[in-house]
Amino acid sequence: MSASITVRNQDQTTARLVVEEGKLVIQALDNKSDVKTIDLEFIYGIDYHEDKIDIHTAMIQDTATEKIEANANQTLTNIRPKDVKWILQTLHYQTDAAPTTMEASSSLSEFVTQLKAQATPHHLTFPDTEVIVVLNPTSGAQLAESQWTSIVKPMLITAGFAESNLSKIATERDGKTRALAEALGQRILSTTASGKPTPIIISMGGDGTLHEVVNGLSDAAADASDSQGHFRLGVIPAGSGNAFALGLNIESVQQATLKIIKGLEEKPFYFMDVKFGHSEHDKQWQDHVVYDETRKPVRLLVVLSWGFHAQIVSKSRYLRYFMGNKRFSLVAMFLLTFLQQYEGELVLRGSRTYNKDDGEFDGPPHTMFLEKDDKFTYFIVSKQHSLEKGFKIAPFASSLSDDMDVVILREADKDSLTKASIAAFQGGEHVKLQGVEYFKAKELLLRVQDKAELCLDGEIHDVPSKGIVHMKVEKSSTEKLAFTIFV
Repeated sequence: MSASITVRNQDQTTARLVVEEGKLVIQALDNKSDVKTIDLEFIYGIDYHEDKIDIHTAMIQDTATEKIEANANQTLTNIRPKDVKWILQTLHYQTDAAPTTMEASSSLSEFVTQLKAQATPHHLTFPDTEVIVVLNPTSGAQLAESQWTSIVKPMLITAGFAESNLSKIATERDGKTRALAEALGQRILSTTASGKPTPIIISMGGDGTLHEVVNGLSDAAADASDSQGHFRLGVIPAGSGNAFALGLNIESVQQATLKIIKGLEEKPFYFMDVKFGHSEHDKQWQDHVVYDETRKPVRLLVVLSWGFHAQIVSKSRYLRYFMGNKRFSLVAMFLLTFLQQYEGELVLRGSRTYNKDDGEFDGPPHTMFLEKDDKFTYFIVSKQHSLEKGFKIAPFASSLSDDMDVVILREADKDSLTKASIAAFQGGEHVKLQGVEYFKAKELLLRVQDKAELCLDGEIHDVPSKGIVHMKVEKSSTEKLAFTIFV
């Protein structure tokens, strides 16, 4: 259904606003060729009072990427894409008719009603919806606090959320954020039957913050396995890598907030459930694992890595606040000079292998064994296609699929690993290279020969010699409890 109204902008130019086919069309009446359109997906708030109307938008300002000269060499330090910038703008209009006339007032009201219904379809629920942001003030460039105050909170209020229903929980160190998220989940589940809209939980930080929030909420769900309820999770990227957000094609704080306000799609997601153990058996060790029951459940949303990538994360931890994501390239260049190989055994269940010729994963799913014959250089298990912007290490991975992506290089030298890393920044082209093994799997067991460091969602964990990591893909939602993200 279309709606239209005649208005004047701040320059007193008369224009016609028309809502049709998912767009707001702005046509200057004194210049028929002057027509602008705004997709309704970029409009997050509409205010009107008497004869005035304000339309609030969040839009992309610059999609340019860094260009490398045709004759220049691409290296790990110059190939990263430029950030996409989003800006908030408000269009101010006044109706072209006398504000006292009943016709003008009715026309404006009808137009605003139509525009709100199409641009913000859930706006009627906003005033009664509670929003809780779990915010990490030290994530990334340490801008989350100011971004909440200057961007996210104003956008939510402008959209129609009541300021009294917006609250903030600051993260804490040493796993306490997980406990805070668990307590939050328990509170939400205990008030499910209140009759109010389901609260929205926002994770505002990096992948580490999100990891703690999801694990805490999942703990609450596990403790209340007989309860019915719903966790609604929004992800606002304010960290270094923001891999989970990138997997949802979210690149900015403004865009993430816009998705939450729109609420067009909320879907369950999949994570990687991790257990640690050991086995004294040399043969069929995967069937005789003794698990460490003292550890809390670990649910990974992004990545488990071992070898070269885990060492990059480990060695770059102390450069985080000085260099941002550039620290990864610097440490990678250093590690390439002293490249190491890592001995281990791998079992993949429900596995399919990437076919470099047709770009598909061969089926049907089966169990695969990778023995000690060749040592591992690079080993990643990922639920996200990119671990940082542009670095598409697992191009077919997704939070919304029920499998995990495994990328391996064995007995690789400096040149082949560098070539593969650069190709990963070229749209994930590395998976077509010889020497790069790419699998999808439902379940995985890795046994390391020597004591090792593993990267679990950006955090380094030690595994003893002959230690085993068992990973299995699990769905966030259960039969009784829905756990969804805004996508």
